[in-house]
Amino acid sequence: MSAQERNDLGSQAAHIPLVIYVFALSAFALGFTEFVTIGLVSDIAADLKVDVGQVGAAVAAYAIGATIGAPILTALAASWSRKHLLLVAMIVFTIGNFLVGLSGDLPSLLAARFGSGLGHGVFLAVASSAATRLVAPERAGRAVAVVFGGLTLALAFGVPIGTFLGGIWSWQTIFTGVAICGAVGVAGLLLLMPNARDGGEARDALHNLLALIDRRLLGAAFITVLAYTGSFCLFSYISPLLIEVTGMDAAWVSSMMLVYGVAAAIGNVVGGRMTDRLGPDRAVMIVLVGLAVVLAAMWPAVHSIPAMAVLIAALGALTYAAVPALQARVIGIAERQAPKALAAAAGLNIAGFNSGIALGSLIGGSVIGAFGLTATAIVGAGAAIAGLVVLTLQKGKGD
Repeated sequence: MSAQERNDLGSQAAHIPLVIYVFALSAFALGFTEFVTIGLVSDIAADLKVDVGQVGAAVAAYAIGATIGAPILTALAASWSRKHLLLVAMIVFTIGNFLVGLSGDLPSLLAARFGSGLGHGVFLAVASSAATRLVAPERAGRAVAVVFGGLTLALAFGVPIGTFLGGIWSWQTIFTGVAICGAVGVAGLLLLMPNARDGGEARDALHNLLALIDRRLLGAAFITVLAYTGSFCLFSYISPLLIEVTGMDAAWVSSMMLVYGVAAAIGNVVGGRMTDRLGPDRAVMIVLVGLAVVLAAMWPAVHSIPAMAVLIAALGALTYAAVPALQARVIGIAERQAPKALAAAAGLNIAGFNSGIALGSLIGGSVIGAFGLTATAIVGAGAAIAGLVVLTLQKGKGD
């Protein structure tokens, strides 16, 4: 953003500009369509006459699209203004969800989910980067937290709302509703997003692509992968863990998911404020220590329902307190090492989030097969500790 733009936004710098809340609304739509599918898998499978496991691929297709779109497409579209890139990303996402609602077979469903995932990745990468430029520097972490707040609210309510709505409306209607929400986001961006381009951003796609292989940025994104591998190694299997090991009634598991989600939303806000107050490095370190402690504590506490309720809430808060801290850290490193490729760098970290979630699920499944459900707590704690080691090594090298 130019100096003149910063002056024009001076009156807004003391608070969060309205357009960042449009980012948050859009992020809610992005997250909702990702998580709502989990609650609709059975309905979709029955309607399309396929196995539930095959419909589960719709979740993976969306995550793969987000992982590819965030760093690579953002880098390739380096010559576009942020407003145009955000608009295109949301339009792709919106069209993708309309097509999901029109899907009559599994291949068309997977293709539409992959396409909407591409829009997800690009939007979050650019929006999180743009948010830090639309506020005063000391409020950057808070601005990122607002953007991702929409995502965490979708996590909190996506699965239970999806399950509830699935008993009232068809799954096609639900995805059409998500598309309408995306269209509202498009309208908000058209009206409120400044159209001027950041003069510091490189227009050369090759420059942005090369930034993606910078060792310091990759190292920072690797910490994100480790943090989310640790968290989702256990959380991906939290339902069977609570039912089969803790002995919780299945009817209460959805309530525990709501507790996790609400704690995640609170943790996201606290994480943004902590990042602004302590700096990204210290905030990330605190979160990683917290994740390691909470995950390790689940090993001895797994048979106690009250203890697990507290620990699950803590896990949700820490997992999403990490979002603004990790994102602000990557953007801060990019400002020093690749100042003309901030959006691409932010996309690299978005890919790290998605990769960590996928890797955690895969590792957790392998651990369960070999050692049982409870072992996911120790392996998850180990991944968080590995993230601490990598962070310490990076800080030692001045990265």
